[in-house]
Amino acid sequence: MLNREALIKIDRRNKTPLYHQIIENLRTLIQEGQFKPGEIVPSEWELSDLYGVSRLTVRRAIDDLERDGLLVRRHGVGTFVANSSEAQIYPSELSFTKNMEQIGRVPGSRVISLQTLPAPVEAAHHLSLEPDTAVYKLVRVRLVDNQPLMLETTYLPQARFPELAQADLSQESLYAFLKTRYHVSIVGLDQTMEPTILTDHEAALLEVEAGSPAILSEIVGFTANGEPVEYTWSVTCGGRGRFYFHFREGDVGKRHFSRSLTSQIKRD
Repeated sequence: MLNREALIKIDRRNKTPLYHQIIENLRTLIQEGQFKPGEIVPSEWELSDLYGVSRLTVRRAIDDLERDGLLVRRHGVGTFVANSSEAQIYPSELSFTKNMEQIGRVPGSRVISLQTLPAPVEAAHHLSLEPDTAVYKLVRVRLVDNQPLMLETTYLPQARFPELAQADLSQESLYAFLKTRYHVSIVGLDQTMEPTILTDHEAALLEVEAGSPAILSEIVGFTANGEPVEYTWSVTCGGRGRFYFHFREGDVGKRHFSRSLTSQIKRD
């Protein structure tokens, strides 16, 4: 059995700040189950010795992980891996299925419907299609450990993916199918999110009370050459999902608030 202490490491040749490397190393160990929920992690002094850095550097990393909800400090006792029943959603991993698998959760999907129809205005706009171009409309409940987490409605160009109806999307990842069958990889996303409450229909599918708080999200997925091939909007149960974003000054990309105070996402 591999000594877990051998996995506590950083690369001093890497120009990434040491405290940031510690954050990512500990995050990986937690996500891969080397440190399990509820388990105590080495003390700041021990981590300082293992990483060969100052205690202040370790403390800064622990502070960040505590703010992210991955660690919990108990005064006079120690620092523990957080016990969380919520699914951690990391937008840096574009595939929902891969995202869940990487953090040790069991992903699943319940296909509600898959139909071909003329593209709604919003879908046509985001996919750069002519109005009324045929698209697939795929509605799924995304599951984590067999519990409903997200209701997702996805539009894709029918002409671009004519065999989509043959895919078993209750068992197979949509992104994996597109890559295998069409050699199309979605490598970039534009995403917006806003708070909302669930409609009666949405709540019924997610098995929660109508009017429950949720996160409404809109995604446009792009290939490496900038072609938009996926338009998705979804609602995620507020008490079952936790989004995690990781940004640092100088990162490629940008964050901003919309100037509009009203939702631009058309739910149907």
